[in-house]
Amino acid sequence: MFDIGFSELLLVIVLTLLVLGPKKLPIVVKTVTRWIRILRSFSETIQNDLSKEFRLEELEELEELEELEPKHLKKSRRS
Repeated sequence: MFDIGFSELLLVIVLTLLVLGPKKLPIVVKTVTRWIRILRSFSETIQNDLSKEFRLEELEELEELEELEPKHLKKSRRS
């Protein structure tokens, strides 16, 4: 997803440690981890809802097409 190499990750960790200090770092990591979990859950919920909605729309379109189909074609399909 992100194109971050080892050296960039190490630089971010060192800078974070310098800015926040060793006492606040675990608290910040826990908080950020919690936010990431919440965002992932939220995006998963939205993705599932959209998938359900698209399936529902497809079914409604199929029902409309079935209603528009001439009756003699419906009879030949059933037999």
